[in-house]
Amino acid sequence: MFDETIPFAMQSDLVDKILEDCDEDVVCTRMRLLNLEPAMRDAIIVSDLLNAWQVFYYFFTEQPFDDAYEILAFTPASALLQGTVIGEYRACTLTFMVKNGRPFIIVSDDLQEIRRFSGPKAYKEAILFIDTE
Repeated sequence: MFDETIPFAMQSDLVDKILEDCDEDVVCTRMRLLNLEPAMRDAIIVSDLLNAWQVFYYFFTEQPFDDAYEILAFTPASALLQGTVIGEYRACTLTFMVKNGRPFIIVSDDLQEIRRFSGPKAYKEAILFIDTE
């Protein structure tokens, strides 16, 4: 999965350089992604070149609960286009999604979506919402 207007080889070379320079440190990776042209960055954050944990940190700059971290670390960022269940928090399921370069955290129960949060504070807002319900 990649943006067809930006050659995959170009994306791949750039991400290889970022990960090599940053030694896969998510803080460094985030800083390098922030300095990219928006079209290149948007293509990379939903590609198979990063994992969902790197993208999660890029958007939210924090570590999720333990189960979520493990799921995100082993999920390709391309899966975020459809949404990736990152685990359960209390009695709710959390799903991380990226749509049009914007992050979403979806809170659901066993049957339906309860609430959807978007933007850089979406994860914190979702956790706060669950904690106060």
